[in-house]
Amino acid sequence: MAGAAKYAGAVAVTLIGILVSSISLLPVAVDRLEFNSASLPRELQIWRSQGQYYVHNRQDASTVGIFYIDDKASKGVTDENTLLLLHGFPSTSYDFAGAFWEGLKSDYKRIIILDFLGYGFSDKPRTASEKYSLMVEADIVEGLLQHLDVQKVHILAHDVGDTVAQEMLARFNDRSMGLSHGLSHPSPLRILSLCFLNGGLFPEQHRASFTQKLLNNDLAGPIVSSMSTYGMFAGTFASVFGSKTQPNVHFLQATYALLKFHGGKLILPQLLKYMAERRANRERWVGALINSTCQIGLINGPADPISGKHAAQRYKELVPQPWVYMLEAHIGHYPHVEAPQAVLKAYKQFCEHVMRHE
Repeated sequence: MAGAAKYAGAVAVTLIGILVSSISLLPVAVDRLEFNSASLPRELQIWRSQGQYYVHNRQDASTVGIFYIDDKASKGVTDENTLLLLHGFPSTSYDFAGAFWEGLKSDYKRIIILDFLGYGFSDKPRTASEKYSLMVEADIVEGLLQHLDVQKVHILAHDVGDTVAQEMLARFNDRSMGLSHGLSHPSPLRILSLCFLNGGLFPEQHRASFTQKLLNNDLAGPIVSSMSTYGMFAGTFASVFGSKTQPNVHFLQATYALLKFHGGKLILPQLLKYMAERRANRERWVGALINSTCQIGLINGPADPISGKHAAQRYKELVPQPWVYMLEAHIGHYPHVEAPQAVLKAYKQFCEHVMRHE
């Protein structure tokens, strides 16, 4: 009872804080906008103009539109030099824009990225019955790659994208051993390599933030998501970055705009059900790492309070012959945003490791 009372009190204090922040923190104009195509910042309109939509047919016969970018060089494109990027929660494909995206082009002739269902420019179904699932996200990614006639691919993933990639790896492992993973339309996809950035690879090591716990609560979640403000978002989001590599206002406002785009903020509690899904599928998804049939690696920002140094240590304990690159001690949960050049250097080393073990 005492624990329940303490939690209820914390929820009440947080809700009061939300009300205060709604009138006192950071640009009110940003918070009041319900972003649509016309009101997006120019850089996001440019990013969106580079992409298109894939219509995914779901098992219940419904369809959803998935935003993606397929950036191909004019010549020399093969599956062997094709890279798939998978983003994290609560952000989008835009995390990889800019210097990091351009840096990847020196090694890859084709880069594919998407916004998961419920994120960014992709559809965001808001019915109470909508079940956002990482299994479904994996179906969508594999469906998109089939649509683009990609049969082999390298993958670089972050945060919740790590878990989607773990499910894709589990399926690939199954196929490599002649097993079926239960899909009605199995994918022929071959994963050439898989590199993880910070994320919840191991449920027992994942340290969810207080805000994530609130949003994931059946009672508090809908209230917090509907009443939360730009100020609350900015403070919570910045807290997982390193102390010396904090996100600038430009990036914060762009990420918030994509979060609110077409009412996306209201489905945060539904999206966060992935935490329970990770626990339920722990054996399958951790097993995929232990029994991987392709080269895998981890690039880790140690200062990340959610999945930093402690998660990298767990990776070393469980994964056979682990390839791990630890970034500078002050780098946090978004290494590709905080230190793009350092991550590009680390990823290049991982690619060289993969080539040596082909």
